[in-house]
This record gives sequence, C-alpha cells and structure tokens, in this order.
Amino acid sequence: MSVILLGLGRYVEEIVEVVSAISDVVLVERDEARLRAFLEKAPVANLRALPGSATDVGLWKEVDLEATEAVISFLSVEATLDVARLLRKALGYRGKIVHVSKARPDPQAVRELDLEVVSIPEVLGAILRNLLQGQGIVRYPVGIGLRKGEVVEVLITESSPAVYARLRELRQPGARVALVYREGNPILPRADFRVQPGDRLLVVGDPRGVEIFVGAVIRGEPTFPRRFGSVGALCRAEDEEALYLKERLKVRDWVEACEDPKGVAEVGVFLARDRDWVRRAFQEGYPFPSFHLRGTHPYRSVLVSANTEALSPLLASAMDLARIFGSEVYVLFVSRLEAFMPPEEKELLENLKLLVERARKTSGLEVHLIRKEGNPVRETLRLLKGKFNLLALGYTPGRRTAFFRPYVPQLLAQASPVSTLLVPEVNLER
Repeated sequence: MSVILLGLGRYVEEIVEVVSAISDVVLVERDEARLRAFLEKAPVANLRALPGSATDVGLWKEVDLEATEAVISFLSVEATLDVARLLRKALGYRGKIVHVSKARPDPQAVRELDLEVVSIPEVLGAILRNLLQGQGIVRYPVGIGLRKGEVVEVLITESSPAVYARLRELRQPGARVALVYREGNPILPRADFRVQPGDRLLVVGDPRGVEIFVGAVIRGEPTFPRRFGSVGALCRAEDEEALYLKERLKVRDWVEACEDPKGVAEVGVFLARDRDWVRRAFQEGYPFPSFHLRGTHPYRSVLVSANTEALSPLLASAMDLARIFGSEVYVLFVSRLEAFMPPEEKELLENLKLLVERARKTSGLEVHLIRKEGNPVRETLRLLKGKFNLLALGYTPGRRTAFFRPYVPQLLAQASPVSTLLVPEVNLER
C-alpha cells in the first residue's frame, strides 16, 4: 500500500518522515529542480518521485490507485479540487483525499468529492484544547505488531466521550479492548466492564477498525452504521427522506437489495418504505440496522425506547444519530408503578440517568430522559403524537411477537406513525 503526496508544501519533509515509516510514499511535484533538491536533502528508501502535474491524466497512469491508501494534497484549494474531481469522477478512486492548507474549500465541493480537510490553525487549536482539557491520549507501542496501527494504547481522561461507558457500548468490528490498566494493575475486561478516568486501554485489531474505535472514544466521532458494516442497502427508497439519509450516513456504497438485503456483503444499514419490511426485519432477524421511512425527516427530535433487552447497541446508535443529524434525543423508559418496580428496573433507571448525564458532560449532546408508568406500547405511541420525527428501537434478531408473547419493539415498529430505526443486538467482535 502507498500514500501519494501532491506538491512540496511547507510540511512535506516532516510528513514524508512520518508516512514512510508505515507505508510507501509517492511524491508528485511539477518543479523538477525543486524535486531533485528535496530528494538530495531527504533521501528515503521507500519514496518514489513523480515529476509532473497532478491534474495530468497521463501521470496517474503511472500510479496503482487500487493500492493507494490516501492522496494528500499540499496544492492550492483550486488545484486540489481539480485533482479530486479527476480522481473521483474520471478515475473512480474511492480512497481518502486529504487537503492540507490554511484555506478551506467550498463545503459543498468537499461533500460532493468526499474530501477531507486538514486546516493547520484548526489542528493546532485541537491540539491545544486536547492539552488543556484532555479527551484522551493515544500511543502506538514501539516493538509491538507492525507499527501500522493494529495495536494502540488509549488513556481515558475525564473529558473523554467514553468515560463511564461499558465496553459493550464501545464495540467496533475489527477492534477489541484486550487489556485494561487501572492504577497500574492489569485487568482482563468483560463486556460489562465500565471505563473510568485514568484507565489505559490496550486496543488490538485491524488498523481500520482500531482507527474507528480510537476516533469514537477520543473525539466522539460517530461510527454508525460502520460498526455494523460498510455498505448501505435499500429497496425502492429514492425519495427525499432516503436522499436525506444517503447524504449523511457514511458508507462505502449504496446498492439496491429488494430480494434479500441479508445477501449483501458487509451491509451496515438498510432503507425501506413498505411496511412489510418491518415484519421481515423481525421474521428474518436482520443483523444490521434498518430505517423504515414514513416521511418524517429531518430527524430533529428522536425518541428512543429503552424498553428492550437490546439496549446497549440502541443507545450507542442513538448517540451517533444525535451527532450525525444534530438531533435532540429523548430516552423513554416506561416502568411499573414506582412502588412495584423490581430491583432490575430500578438499576436500569439509574443507569439511564448516568448515561444522560455522561452524554451531556462529555459531548454536549442534547439528551433527555423521560420516565412513564404503564404499558410501554401505549405510552410510547401516545408520546409519538407530539414533536418526534424518528423512533429508535432495539431488538434481538430472531425474536418476534406472538399471540401469547407480545414483543414490544415489534408492536411499536408496526404501529409507529413516524419513521423508525431498528437496531439489532448482534456480536460485532469479528
């Protein structure tokens, strides 16, 4: 695999030093004299120089784009956008394109070309905030693994989005917490282990999975639906609400899957409008989230039903929805009368209060807890008649309602007057 650097910008020498330690480097520069001077000054064994213009189609014929992890541009904004259009639209490149500059490109062009922007002032500001406030520290252990990001150590601080979360809430495919150091003592953690400030997490796995995990626990980056899969599937969902979702959910590709969405490799989310898909989701036990569209977007206000045994993946997804859509999230827990609440319901209520407080403190999300007494289906549907745009439900694949065994998530999904998200409880450790 390789990384391509465009232009001899101010920071290229340092970038080459860092990137060449973990990947092959291709350096593109149109000024041949300047390129020769750079190579004489900083010889690197796995550095290949390509003289020429990055907007020249012929130059890219000399590069293996399928083996290219990222293209990092130090060119002007206009030149970077021209290169990005060439790579995306003419050459079909799907890897990362990063623009490094003080100036920011047009936001619409950034979205259309799937361009990542590194603004030097913003990076410095983030570093200073991290030093002053501390959301966590990431270290790549020396002498362990291939030093390509498959083993990292994460120090959890008071301001980390992961603080006080259980490990099951932080699960990502391709990554797992192998060991936790607390006050110098090693702990082999279970899924219900609760992370505390000062913990050092040793995370192992596929480099991309580890990268997503680190982004989630350090910066609170949303991982929905990537924690389930990298491909989006849909069935005849091409209206405004489907477009609204497709523009905001980060997946590698969208495919039509009306016959069998379970047959789509690496599917992470499914969009459907026909109400029959609700029945099929429960009957067939979809191991990925599914949106059932009712035309109630944008999702400014999301109601999350906590009356489910599949609560952990549901709450993790709900927090991501708040970040992705800018939504206010309301967690609804319908219990028995307080005098008759069993210990497990009381414990769940206290845990929900802790979750809401943690989300507000560490991420600034608008999360609220609502408690009602009575029938979960009736109270939830009654509340949905108000201001909510999306109902989020958790469920266990394979479990569905029956005459003598009503299943609350399915009953709610079938009767919901607003768009509904179904989030399954599945094992993501793969």
